[in-house]
Amino acid sequence: MNVALIGSVSSSWNALDALTRGGVELTAVFGVDESRRDRISDYRSLRELAKTAGAAFHSFVKVADPNVEAALKSNPPDLLWVIGLSQLVPDRLIRIARCGGVGFHPTMLPEGRGRAPVAWTILRRARAAVTLFFLADEPDAGDIIVQREVPVMDDDYSEDLIHRTNLALSEVVLELAPRIRSGDLPRQTQDHARATYYPKRTPADGLINWSASTDAVYRLIRAAGRPYPGAFTHCQGRRMTIWRARPALADEVGAAYRRVAGATRFGRVITTDEQNRVLVSTADGGLWLTEIETDDNAQAFDLLAVGAQLG
Repeated sequence: MNVALIGSVSSSWNALDALTRGGVELTAVFGVDESRRDRISDYRSLRELAKTAGAAFHSFVKVADPNVEAALKSNPPDLLWVIGLSQLVPDRLIRIARCGGVGFHPTMLPEGRGRAPVAWTILRRARAAVTLFFLADEPDAGDIIVQREVPVMDDDYSEDLIHRTNLALSEVVLELAPRIRSGDLPRQTQDHARATYYPKRTPADGLINWSASTDAVYRLIRAAGRPYPGAFTHCQGRRMTIWRARPALADEVGAAYRRVAGATRFGRVITTDEQNRVLVSTADGGLWLTEIETDDNAQAFDLLAVGAQLG
């Protein structure tokens, strides 16, 4: 059984690399054109890897472009793998593949169907997984081929969880490769009654609410972080992206509160240190901000003096 693959991000690259190392025949590889890289979080070009694998590479802006359909029809694959593509693949493209399509989702399907699964996994303390499944009319609802849970650590940022999931994806695809080649893929119907759904997230969802708990703010910073647009706040008319943070210890917060009048207001800078860290008050404690970026490249640490108000 041979495969064509469509993708645009790091999971696409890892799946393609594992298929190649597993000896699976590739009829073609399709990737979002490099000119669109700034529009796609976690973008990774598949061009060079396809070339190394000896597979024809076709770039596109929209997967519904006529050149994608023409290339698929010129050498129809047995399976069309759609890995890491935010665009909806038209049914007419999937039907070109003799045995249908295969998708990937980083949750324990049927839990966590939908958008932005990595961010929601961190925000909701949910489970992560490598799940390969047959594409169906409803997104993320097809029969499961293989599923393996991926551990989620308490201090994971999105980039950490993506990296760990990609390693697991590579392992799963390599193990599955003999069954892909033989056309003997397992399938297990999902329990649709157990399905849960994640809604779409936008950059605006990264706005920090400093009146929330320390844990909630810390989760947002980790979930919205690289390769995504980041959690953000405002100070003195400037937008600031908070890339990294650490919950403060109770004694650190208590000592800082005693030194700053009015520090009980949420989002107040209550102390700084020689490591250019900034301690900001939250509803139930404080959070050390350890990596901050301003939109105008100003020195964030110079702006965030003790007493400064964020939000």
